[in-house]
Amino acid sequence: MKSTAVLLGLTLIIGLDGCAMKSDLPTNPDERILVVKSLAQDAEMKTAELVPVDDRTDFKQADKGTLLSCSGGRQWSGNSTIQLENPANGEQVMEQLGKVAPDHGFTVTRSTTHDGAARLRLIDVHGTTVYASTWVDGRSIEVNSCSRCFPLPNYFHPERSY
Repeated sequence: MKSTAVLLGLTLIIGLDGCAMKSDLPTNPDERILVVKSLAQDAEMKTAELVPVDDRTDFKQADKGTLLSCSGGRQWSGNSTIQLENPANGEQVMEQLGKVAPDHGFTVTRSTTHDGAARLRLIDVHGTTVYASTWVDGRSIEVNSCSRCFPLPNYFHPERSY
């Protein structure tokens, strides 16, 4: 009888914990992380694809990223680099990227880095944020992404990187 009451209590706690995580994401925490990772990496790739083929020589995407804390739980953060054909065109490539990104589902905000380089903040329909800025004297565009903030259950202890 006592074990039935404990089992019923645990089922209720786990059930309520799942209800507190209202989300369109999978309920399994590992699957949830992999979905937001995939969305963020897709946004990085889409950003790279908006740079004309004649202007880029390579695209390198980090296999893994990390989970950061945010007000609603966690967000997955990753990184990519777009190598440019001609470093002298870095600012022009960034300007063009900022112009075409809205036509491909991104909301665009322009700013500059602390050293004066152009920086774009691109937000897609999934709430993924991509920061793109010229890097290494204009030889590449550094692309940093972070997923929207998503909840994870209190009992779940994530890995260091995903």
